[in-house]
Amino acid sequence: MKSISVILIIGLVLVACGEQTEPIMPLDKGAPNTVTLSNGEVVYKLDGEWSCVFKPPLRIKAEDIIKISQDGNTLVGIYINGHRYMSAGDEAIKGELEKNGFKSVYLNITHHSQQSPEQWKPATGKISENGNKIITNAKVVGDNFKLTLNRK
Repeated sequence: MKSISVILIIGLVLVACGEQTEPIMPLDKGAPNTVTLSNGEVVYKLDGEWSCVFKPPLRIKAEDIIKISQDGNTLVGIYINGHRYMSAGDEAIKGELEKNGFKSVYLNITHHSQQSPEQWKPATGKISENGNKIITNAKVVGDNFKLTLNRK
């Protein structure tokens, strides 16, 4: 009886201390910053200019503006100004959307001073604040390459 009580208490503590996440709700037709695709699916409408802060592994964070172009559920974002790591016009982010956010998202981790082809890394991505904020993370050399975008 004593061991059952201990197990119940441990279980309750684990449930109470567990990570709380907001439930993923499908987007509604007509919700802010959304578009309805030809197949009837509602996805975020992310095209436009976004202020951007990113922190590459082992480097100083940088800021820029990214212009996202969206065609249906696919998107590509380019740097507008350029900065210490990337040149103006370089692609920064690309991905595919689905009803609850990103189906896939990739970050360009190429340094413009390198004479190498673009290096795209798969990332995780979360769209929040009614489609006004995007946070992405890609694993690079055991560290995170974090890109945060806020709609202008």
